[in-house]
Amino acid sequence: MTLDKRELYRFPWSKNDNPIAWLEVTDICDLHCEGCYRQRLTGHKTLDEIKEEILFFKRWRNPDNVSIAGGEPLVHPQIVDVVAFIAENGMKPIILTNAAKLTPQLLRELKRAGLTGFTLHIDSHQNRPDWEGKNEREHNALREQIADMIAAEGGLLTVFNSTVYPSTFHEVPEIVRWAQENIAKVHGVVFITYRILDTDANVGIDTQGREIDANALSYTTQHFDETFVTGPEVYQLIKDTFPAFDVAGYLGGTVRHDTFKWQAGAVIGTKHRIYGSIGKKTMELAQVGHHLFCGTYIAYLARMKAARLAFLMAPWDANVRRAAKNRLSDVLHHPLRLFTPVRFQTVGIIQAPDIQQSGVADMCDSCPDMTVWEGTLINSCRMDEYRLYGGMISVAERQKACAKADSSRAGGKR
Repeated sequence: MTLDKRELYRFPWSKNDNPIAWLEVTDICDLHCEGCYRQRLTGHKTLDEIKEEILFFKRWRNPDNVSIAGGEPLVHPQIVDVVAFIAENGMKPIILTNAAKLTPQLLRELKRAGLTGFTLHIDSHQNRPDWEGKNEREHNALREQIADMIAAEGGLLTVFNSTVYPSTFHEVPEIVRWAQENIAKVHGVVFITYRILDTDANVGIDTQGREIDANALSYTTQHFDETFVTGPEVYQLIKDTFPAFDVAGYLGGTVRHDTFKWQAGAVIGTKHRIYGSIGKKTMELAQVGHHLFCGTYIAYLARMKAARLAFLMAPWDANVRRAAKNRLSDVLHHPLRLFTPVRFQTVGIIQAPDIQQSGVADMCDSCPDMTVWEGTLINSCRMDEYRLYGGMISVAERQKACAKADSSRAGGKR
């Protein structure tokens, strides 16, 4: 099944009315993930600086939730205070963490402060002690340890994300299968496609048109000869393996009309069986309805047990109608399953920035992960370019850049 934008709901998000605010509290991290786009340059932000950014988001972003990121946010000494301030200001605090520093005691403190939940980054390219050399299926054991710890505390959203490398693409179904088997305690999974800049073949150009040393960035390598995975390829692999899965909404790119930068949906099921997915109409109702009654769009579903209510959309949503039929059939064959909770499990697929022939990157249109830099909103995945070079760099093929430089030098000698 090929993705068709006409069959999906284009999220109505914008820079100033977006469900997510991306708050970076530190650039210090206790792991070194291969796909990371942040490096240590400034260390921890002060609590006053963080509070100022939170209020900036509240005024200019209108977010439903604040994604507390880094670096590794759990290493910030005042992380509990950060969570409490976000909650006090009527927004949902979500911590994006590798969970290496997460303990039951810290978990209780964060929940008491008003934490809504976690997005937990776990994959096989994080250089974790005792986990090196293990594949994604083996990392499911680590995912389960963390999910069990959070479930024991109760009442917290639990989403896992993974970077998809060319070498791990084929393992995506292993993560989805594990998540579906644990739908009672795993509320979502997110897959982010890996991107890196090959500095053997390309050079960086700053906002003034000057060549810069792009190797100063963390997301570069001297040589890369693999083929990047795309978002639609991740979708197709999951769809082929789990036919009940589908996406319902998307964001396109800022340059290309045919890209799918964000894909998002939710499957409906129980611990026994996945019945299907929500469709375009249900996603639209969720977004518009939440904005109408709560004043914000949503990216994280807070009530995963409300999935039974989705069946009310069956007359208008073909996807939900199929899921309702599967649910009815399951209950007729296994009557006791009528009492098994029906749940949502969200699935997100994000395609990272892609460099085009022009040298600029195709970014996420209406980017949900914008952060604050010097009093303005910028794409968080490109922030190190702002920190090092004052703005987003562009890219030129090394041979063309050298030829242009030689031509300029020759012209200067005449």
